Amino acid sequence: MNRVGLTDTPAEAQRVLSEVYRRMSPSRKLKLQVVGYSSERALHEAGVRSREPRATPVEIRRSWNLLRLGQAPWISEIEMPMDDSLDNLGVVREVSAAFTRLAIPYALGGSWASSFHGEPRSTFDAAISVEPFPGLESALVSSFGPDYYISLDAVTEAVRELRLFNIINAIAGFKVDVFVRKETPFARSVMSRRAQVSTEGDSGIDLVMISAEDTILLKLEWYRLGGEISERQWLDVLGVMRVQGDRLDQLYLDRWAGELGVLDLLNDARRDSEI
Repeated sequence: MNRVGLTDTPAEAQRVLSEVYRRMSPSRKLKLQVVGYSSERALHEAGVRSREPRATPVEIRRSWNLLRLGQAPWISEIEMPMDDSLDNLGVVREVSAAFTRLAIPYALGGSWASSFHGEPRSTFDAAISVEPFPGLESALVSSFGPDYYISLDAVTEAVRELRLFNIINAIAGFKVDVFVRKETPFARSVMSRRAQVSTEGDSGIDLVMISAEDTILLKLEWYRLGGEISERQWLDVLGVMRVQGDRLDQLYLDRWAGELGVLDLLNDARRDSEI
């Protein structure tokens, strides 16, 4: 069963692309995410100015936030400085640095992990898994300035219930979903296998990333929970499998795919990733 619909990339071209990404440094692939994000913002600004030539920078930024974040009353309460230099990687670094300062173990996942381990693509949010941190909720919220939205009530509830909370930067129009680790064997395994990676930036801040195998498994789990209709999730899985190739721990994948009830999806992905 081929789970990918119509494509403009034939098999031979896909083989070439996968080889390019296999040879590309992971940090270079993360930089491509930044370029894609910046290009999207530039195109959005050009579109707004073509429709409303007198639009101000603040109005353009609010338009971007509405497009990417939806209706959010708190945005209007945040002072909008004119500096647009902060990009999506900058937000990820600032959020990661806050967890590091508070000694809260974290790991970057989602499309950032699949771009790092596999084929890069632009994205407008990030997913971070963290160890539970009771007693540090207020300290975390206090780590962020007025450019950020982070709710102490939401953080406290997420830590108590092992759920999700959001950190949003209104200047970049970028959201970070923070998942507090659940008490399951697989969730503990994911965090135990995370590793520090270099982004080759000038800030001196490295990032901590979940493994390639766990990226595949988590995306397969989300794909199933989402009704198996997200082609983007599926393509992320295939991208990691194509780029990582024989470096993947197949026994680990088989073990946890069986535990998670996605072994059939894993086998389909193995077949679909053959090029």
